[in-house]
Amino acid sequence: MKHTGMFKSLLLSISVLLLHGLSVALWPSDLSAQNVKITAGQTGTNPGTSLFFIAKKENLYAKHGLDVNIIPTSTANAVQAMLSGSMQVSTGSGAAAFATATLEGAPPFVLVSSWINVFPYTVMVHKDIKRPEDLKGKTGQVGAPFGTIPDTALRFALAKLGLDPEKDVKLVQLPRPDTANIVAQLERGDVQFGPLPPPFDRIAQKRGFHSLISLPELGIAWQNNGEWVQRAYLQKNRDTVVRFVRATADALKFYYEQKEKTITYLMEFLGSNREDTDYAYEAFKKWGDRTPMPKIEGIQTTFDAIKKKTPKAATADPASFIDTSLVDQLVREGYFK
Repeated sequence: MKHTGMFKSLLLSISVLLLHGLSVALWPSDLSAQNVKITAGQTGTNPGTSLFFIAKKENLYAKHGLDVNIIPTSTANAVQAMLSGSMQVSTGSGAAAFATATLEGAPPFVLVSSWINVFPYTVMVHKDIKRPEDLKGKTGQVGAPFGTIPDTALRFALAKLGLDPEKDVKLVQLPRPDTANIVAQLERGDVQFGPLPPPFDRIAQKRGFHSLISLPELGIAWQNNGEWVQRAYLQKNRDTVVRFVRATADALKFYYEQKEKTITYLMEFLGSNREDTDYAYEAFKKWGDRTPMPKIEGIQTTFDAIKKKTPKAATADPASFIDTSLVDQLVREGYFK
């Protein structure tokens, strides 16, 4: 009888352990913590687009239960890939291509976070170009496809200088973003000007070129580096997008608080030396927002820039292109202090 009682107690203990293990395995929070596979398009190469690289290096996506496949691309190509369903997120991206596609009738895109909200470009020119009017008849390299941020920034800068981008100059493009190619073409004499973010503006300066206009100094609101998703995808997969924004927020915090390690990562990402990378790091640190809240003002400036070619932008509501609820949630969670 004594052995029978012990045997029953043992069976009861085993049953409790099995039930506990089963309940843990089926607990919703743990189910949601399983790695979710998504594909994200990364557009451009500058410190403003580097958060994904930091997140990869620091395993931040895995920390938040994601298995992220990053594909270098342009915003225009990201739009097409997201519409086809082969890509779920675009990271480090600006508004122009997403706003244009939505206004022209595509299923709507929405901005869920954005940390660089100025034009981070300097228009660098050949040394014989002293005044804006000297650009007339010259060729400028966008360094990316037409319709992307560098293209919009350059056209915006030319207009500020009193030039017509369509009539006064000739602009050429590249099939995908390649800022270093602008410097190379400037050196070969293939082009005479182009928009360069740090550290490439500094690299160009050391090679004999000079600045004609620095857009960040104008203080113009512009949505430059953020995370875009389709609104329908966000509605069906909010938890996945929240995880992605959390990982990006962790990378943003790392950028501001871990300078030495960040610069090491940026040197690899940008292919630049320590001095140039430090310069670029400090510039974007100064321009960036530590709380990456999407801003209506940046979208409105985008509308102003594209309304000539996309007339619907003149009357569109910029608020409908942003969703602040994800960053609001992270603020409540204490991500940004």
